[in-house]
Amino acid sequence: MKKLISAIAFAMLSGTAASASDYVSYIDYPQPKDESREFYTAIEIPAGSFTKYEIDAKTGHIVVDRFQSMPVAYPANYGSITSSLGGDGDPLDAIVYSREPIVPGAIIRVRAIGVLKMIDGGEVDNKIVAVPTTKIDPTYDNVKEISDLPKLEQDRLQAFFRVYKQLPDARKVVEVGGFETAENARNEVAAAIKAYSEKK
Repeated sequence: MKKLISAIAFAMLSGTAASASDYVSYIDYPQPKDESREFYTAIEIPAGSFTKYEIDAKTGHIVVDRFQSMPVAYPANYGSITSSLGGDGDPLDAIVYSREPIVPGAIIRVRAIGVLKMIDGGEVDNKIVAVPTTKIDPTYDNVKEISDLPKLEQDRLQAFFRVYKQLPDARKVVEVGGFETAENARNEVAAAIKAYSEKK
């Protein structure tokens, strides 16, 4: 009986060890292999949140970075495009519109509709604007470009990023330079995914 229990325990521990070794962090979650130009984004901050969560680059865990000092909430879900490398050396940022907030840590397949051009503290820090794929939610099927979003939504998005770092004491100067097309966004995503694969 003791031998049987020991064998079961060993098998369970071996299975756990194998699972742990197979763990893939949010940052390294693989992108689709097809030609759809859809991509995965790991959500860090849900729409409507005042809390800035982020993926820790060393561990892959989601941690609380800070609470917003400015009294403004994120107008859409915010996250990192997995297996990508942006111009600032971090994963490329994405803003994802959805019908309800998405929990931190969820990975969602999306498609790009535009780019919000930004410079943060002197560095290029563009945000890819995206919506869920048809399979996940066909609500956004008619939104092909950023210009298909209501004008107020576009203005709200730019206004948020223009002011969200003004307190305390304007710790970083953020410049918002308007939007670019879905094609520009797809090219930027493809370049960032390629940069990540070449760095590995």
